[in-house]
Amino acid sequence: MATQKLLKLTISKVNGPVFDDEVVSVTVPGSEGEMTLLADHAPIVSVLKTGLITVRLVDGTKQEFGVVESGTLEVSYNTVTILL
Repeated sequence: MATQKLLKLTISKVNGPVFDDEVVSVTVPGSEGEMTLLADHAPIVSVLKTGLITVRLVDGTKQEFGVVESGTLEVSYNTVTILL
């Protein structure tokens, strides 16, 4: 069985990190609509609009980060950085 590729996800606010771990996927409310990011996603920078951030963890469970009002997202080399 092949090992599953993972993303390194960091979600931060001005006062410090909210989440910092490897995940299977992250779904965000992008400026052009909802998008789900998986390992090997093309590099992208996007503004986030109001909506939910949902993370699928390595153990298969999902974690939601409530409704975010705005933020920015950067994806590069299997690393996702979200600034709220």
